[in-house]
Amino acid sequence: MNRQNSANGLALTGAYLLIMICQVMIPRYFHNGPAYLICTLVWLLGALAMLLLNRKFPFENPVDSPGKCTQASHEAILIGLGLVATLAAQLLLTSFEVSILHQPSGSENTNMFIEIIHRYPYYFLCPVIAAPITEELVFRKFFFGNFSSVLPKLACALISSTVFSMCHGDGHFIVYAAIGLILCYVYERSGKIRTGMIVHMLMNLTVMLISL
Repeated sequence: MNRQNSANGLALTGAYLLIMICQVMIPRYFHNGPAYLICTLVWLLGALAMLLLNRKFPFENPVDSPGKCTQASHEAILIGLGLVATLAAQLLLTSFEVSILHQPSGSENTNMFIEIIHRYPYYFLCPVIAAPITEELVFRKFFFGNFSSVLPKLACALISSTVFSMCHGDGHFIVYAAIGLILCYVYERSGKIRTGMIVHMLMNLTVMLISL
């Protein structure tokens, strides 16, 4: 991995970890509304900072290729297919985990977001806007895209999806890993990290709306 790849990856990962630490620590020092308002602002501003950091270290990894998907209609089709695939994977694999692996049917992460959103609706911006931006930049851009310069893409996709799944940590490992693999595919086919971000946003939006 060259110096630009490393600088990009370290900047994105460091910013992401700082955002996640803030999400854990802020509720310890503030309570109720103020805590979640600050968390929302930190996550949104952190997502913006990560976008700026990604622009600060411009380079092309083996996945980045704006020429792959030049027409808006092609990107729209890929977004639609990616959304359907991620939602179908959640439905089918959750059923498998519940019936075969005896996992709970609900997601602790989703339930936590829904509980907070019921009390503080502005927090809706975190899972629908901020999380997809920050997670795509770290798990797809860095772990998949950047590492593809030193490892086969398939290996990077598996590593990226495994880390993505483990970081969610609510027991639905197979579901999150499958979503990660689909988002890697969307990124690879489009050559643009924004395409995966849009799919991720629409997926989270759909899940949140269904769960509310």
